[in-house]
Amino acid sequence: MEIKHLKILFLYPNLHMSTLIPNGIAILSAVLKQNGFKNIQLFDPTFYQSPGDTRAMKREKSRYEAREKMGQVKPFNYGDRGIELKKSDMFSDFVVKVDSFKPDIIIASILEDTWPIFLKFMDLTKDKKIKCLAGGVFPSSVPEKVLEKDCVDYVCRGEGEGALVDLANALEEGKDPKNIKNLWVKKNGKIVARNSIRPALDVNNLPVQDLSIFEDISLHRPMMGKIYRMAPVETQRGCPYACRFCNSPEKNEFYNKESAGRFFRKRTMKNLHTELKEIISKYGIEYVFFITDTFLAMSEKEFDEFCEMYSEFKLPFYMHTRPETITERRAKKLAEVGCHKVNIGVEHGNEKFRTEIVGRNYKNEVAIKSFELMWDAGISTTSNNILGFPDETRDLIFDTIELVRKLKSDDINAFTFIPYQGTSLRIMCEEKKYLDKKTLANIYETNSLLNMPSISKNEIGGLVKTFPLYTRLPRSYWKDIKIAESETPEGKKVYNELLSIFRKQYSSVALARD
Repeated sequence: MEIKHLKILFLYPNLHMSTLIPNGIAILSAVLKQNGFKNIQLFDPTFYQSPGDTRAMKREKSRYEAREKMGQVKPFNYGDRGIELKKSDMFSDFVVKVDSFKPDIIIASILEDTWPIFLKFMDLTKDKKIKCLAGGVFPSSVPEKVLEKDCVDYVCRGEGEGALVDLANALEEGKDPKNIKNLWVKKNGKIVARNSIRPALDVNNLPVQDLSIFEDISLHRPMMGKIYRMAPVETQRGCPYACRFCNSPEKNEFYNKESAGRFFRKRTMKNLHTELKEIISKYGIEYVFFITDTFLAMSEKEFDEFCEMYSEFKLPFYMHTRPETITERRAKKLAEVGCHKVNIGVEHGNEKFRTEIVGRNYKNEVAIKSFELMWDAGISTTSNNILGFPDETRDLIFDTIELVRKLKSDDINAFTFIPYQGTSLRIMCEEKKYLDKKTLANIYETNSLLNMPSISKNEIGGLVKTFPLYTRLPRSYWKDIKIAESETPEGKKVYNELLSIFRKQYSSVALARD
């Protein structure tokens, strides 16, 4: 194979404590190397000790510490594995990386949450005249907005594997990339090409992900208070469901419209086995994180094939799924093949609101049963819940609290609703003027972004803060918890007193499951 000389630098503008390896970058690196591009490096700020000087990064550190304080995240120590976080300044180190490597192009995978940090990094390269491709969920949703920035030359909409190889070849050969599908191209400050989407690729034809592009430290990830050598593995691409707060429906829609193809695809068990065998052997993987949106969105035949395939590896694994995908048979078989933890998306406790606004149609009894089945099988669970949906009220939030109180869950997550670009709920919020169209959604923002008549931002924030207390502690505490919702001196005092009681109870539950 002809060796190509283009120098490619991946930028992953991640935040401290957001610690999962980006599977997409690992796959893109493998695809590029398969096509002769060997000069590839990565800058990943995940393991820097300092949260940086951006507001988002500071909020993420405080958010994580708050979740740990409330028992939503078990504390862990990288030192247990002899790992030290980097103490240098990550922005300065990025400049050193750019100056020493001298990339021809910087490729960044961007979420709406990490967009401000990406801009901070790229501002440091503005005088270096390096081409930049922005891909990921956020650029796919708002390509015009991304291309408004001087630092971005290309936006990739949808999947990047084919477009990236075509772009790299064009730059290698000095050709004009303006006709490459999936790419929007800017020249001299103007968008000159808005290319359509190519058909979704066959995920079974992709090479094994290239984890070697990451530093070894990146393989060490926390799970339930312990550090493992962990790898992300994709079993499916896309999601067959249509949750209104998620970007997956948007992907399904524009792939159906622009390429007449289906975005949701599954890997064969043979293909999955090949990848698992290689990365476990090559990188000493101890734990597998299946990053699929809804892992159990599979037929019984597919499920049985997975269990038979995975039984060879005998490694613990973690996955995300929905209540209605869990059955007694599945729970038992998952336990047999090593399932360690399951994150179950409950999201809301009112059936009518959950169906009409959230876009999830199942009965509360199904959710209760799904947790019971996992509990009985000995599999640890986390309940995922979202507060502050558009037109939500305090009573509706308490419907969620009441449901979660009935769940046999080991851990409870409560997040503020985030109106991401490209989602139907974002459109709803803009139409109702609950937020400005220019507002950037950010998971690292703990306060609601919505101005709604039904409930105030402060009340949503207070309920998110005290959600674990309402769902764990006896009702006799509820009067005090209501006081603890406020950020007044009295509220903070009562909150800390209740938190001490909560932590004792939470610890006893957690120990029972360990």
